[in-house]
Amino acid sequence: MEKIRQEKILNVPNALTILRFVLLPFFVWQFFRGHTTTAFIIYIVVQLTDMLDGLIARKCNLVTNFGKLMDPLADKLMLLTVLICFGIDGRVPWWIIALVLVKEAALVVGGAVALHRGIVVHAKHIGKVATVVFALSIVLNFMSMSPLDRYVLYAAVALTLSALVFYAADMLGPLREAKKPRAK
Repeated sequence: MEKIRQEKILNVPNALTILRFVLLPFFVWQFFRGHTTTAFIIYIVVQLTDMLDGLIARKCNLVTNFGKLMDPLADKLMLLTVLICFGIDGRVPWWIIALVLVKEAALVVGGAVALHRGIVVHAKHIGKVATVVFALSIVLNFMSMSPLDRYVLYAAVALTLSALVFYAADMLGPLREAKKPRAK
């Protein structure tokens, strides 16, 4: 009888990912209490733990399915949380938040459909660049670097929409192939 190998989910990278989820409500709480410096520090800690968990996972061979799923989810939730807080505070236009929300929802739904059909869509460099540019725009916003923060935010939106096109192209080709009837 073959033993089923179970992943060790509790490791340092996954603990850092879980910490990022735990810090989300504290970010919101501090932001709306007017403690924007504390909220900013929480945001920086979240970004640093994101970099650290990936580095440790790869270097120490601690990459898990849990981490592959939860790490990007924590990234998306943090970005959307910050953008929504900024929207409520009047710092970011709601149309930007709506575009990012639609893009993220489309990627989640599209990724789920592709995965259900056995197609794995890997991260794209343009998506990673968009994430970094969003992070830069958020830092600039916290530092009140207007209008530079707005220009960087627009660049991040353009990059994230471009990334959506690349991800969609990556998914649609294999999905079309999977639908074609096989020659007998």
